[in-house]
Amino acid sequence: MNSKRFVLGIVSIVGGLIVAIWVLAWILPEAYYMSVEYGVWMQQKDYTQSHHEGRPILLLGDSRMKIDVNPQNLGRDAYSLALAGSTPIEAYYSLQRYLKNNDTPSAVIIGYAPTHLMHMENYTNRGMYFHYYDLETTDEINANILRLGGKDYRAEALQHEYRLPIIYLKGILHSIGKGNVEINKKSYQDAVSLSGGMILNGTIAADKEVIPEETKDAGFVVLPILDYYLRTTIELCQQNNIPVSIIQLPMSEYGVSRLKQAGYYGEYQQYMQKLHD
Repeated sequence: MNSKRFVLGIVSIVGGLIVAIWVLAWILPEAYYMSVEYGVWMQQKDYTQSHHEGRPILLLGDSRMKIDVNPQNLGRDAYSLALAGSTPIEAYYSLQRYLKNNDTPSAVIIGYAPTHLMHMENYTNRGMYFHYYDLETTDEINANILRLGGKDYRAEALQHEYRLPIIYLKGILHSIGKGNVEINKKSYQDAVSLSGGMILNGTIAADKEVIPEETKDAGFVVLPILDYYLRTTIELCQQNNIPVSIIQLPMSEYGVSRLKQAGYYGEYQQYMQKLHD
């Protein structure tokens, strides 16, 4: 009898904790328990969902575009919609959302690190996690992924949408007593003041080689769904008569040398030439 009560007690405690975490995920401000990238992602989402005067140059891409290209150096009307860790999936829906609320931009410049044409972990780790998409959009994305032979993300989309503890337990527990509200507020306002850009403070020792993420892969093989959304983003520009360019942001000479030796650099060049053709 005592052992049965003990087991029931443990089950009750664990069950109560799970329910408490689930309730907290709904009643706490998202900026409190989301990671520190949340503020920047939400600023970009808010910007694309609102109306702005003019026809700016829009920048789309990942962290290299977000940090390396200062839109304010391109002129008063340039604006960065790049998102750290993002893929062409986010680029397409960012531009689509922007066009629903604004006049066409004067030009679009796209820049992605090759690794973000091969991997899409951040589609769930940031896109779904930050509720960047609604369910209708994730259903559309999932249908395209399945059509191209990818995995089914429907269950994960529902887990994120309904804020289940299996997804948000870690973030909430880590935020207890501190939270990230102020950090996320600051990153949001910084993005506003920098026309969507980002400044990353830090230094690297002069004798330390910069090794790009791409060296972790044996070769360059584009993921079909990311190729699809990159091409679809280009087509969206063409359908709206928007001049579009794709750029490759600089890497260190050491990194490029390693990628050339591995054959990665040549494979990536072949893909970009095929995309151009």
